[in-house]
Amino acid sequence: MRAALIRAIGHRPLVHLRPLGDRKHDRPGFCSVCGANTTFAFNSWVVPADMKSEWSAEGLGDRIVERETMYCRRCFASLRVRRIAEVLLLHYAEDAESASALVDEAGFRELDVAEINGAGALHSVLARHPRLRYSEFRKGTQPGAVVGGVPSEDVCRLTYADASFNLVLTADTLEHVPDYELALRELRRVLRVGGRHIFTVPAVPTRQETLRRVRVDESGELRFSAPAQYHGRGSGLLALATPRRHDFLAYTDFGLDLIDRLSAASFRAEVHFYRESAPESDAALVFCAEAV
Repeated sequence: MRAALIRAIGHRPLVHLRPLGDRKHDRPGFCSVCGANTTFAFNSWVVPADMKSEWSAEGLGDRIVERETMYCRRCFASLRVRRIAEVLLLHYAEDAESASALVDEAGFRELDVAEINGAGALHSVLARHPRLRYSEFRKGTQPGAVVGGVPSEDVCRLTYADASFNLVLTADTLEHVPDYELALRELRRVLRVGGRHIFTVPAVPTRQETLRRVRVDESGELRFSAPAQYHGRGSGLLALATPRRHDFLAYTDFGLDLIDRLSAASFRAEVHFYRESAPESDAALVFCAEAV
């Protein structure tokens, strides 16, 4: 969602082009991506109106906005991207306190890493990794395709060999995949035993069951069980500034039963930042799936 807005209008407007009332939600803090002590900016226009309405019905309207925004004023990392960085630090850091420092540590630099879909501001940090394989997800991509100078991968039929990686990162990608369970099996295939898929999806923390919003039938037609929802253009003035080509259909709304789907795909799963006693208090969850 956020990556589409960035491609369309750049980073800085997402910090400055927002309703005046959003400023009261800004918070100071430490950025786990760039390592700066900074202020994080809230922007309610980043989330599409229909998506915010659905999350508001669950009591999570502000939480989904926080997840997608709370931008670092130095590197523009959103909350969910900083959360990915925090999980990377938890599992791989020796002394590093930020992702920017982590990519200089010898142990992390020895890993074979795939980043499928640029992880926002974290991508420019990971680009310094000597063993990074970066690609953008494009459904139906032909093997070896390059679009705009960037390699493309269809996460449902990855071109990588079995057991190629120690670490695979995807950021808000699986909700846009027609068959996310097939994608999970593919991600497991390209990971070595003990390797990890660390990822985000907009999982509703108060919901136990995953909702398939749309399926592809045998003839290739889309069959909707919920109103079509597109991520990418935002709302308010941001929607006017973002071309419609940046709309991305969401096939799935994930619930916490994603853990069971990960287990079925031969992963041992962790959910980070979930608060069992108050699931409505935080929507910026990160999933860490270890290949077994």
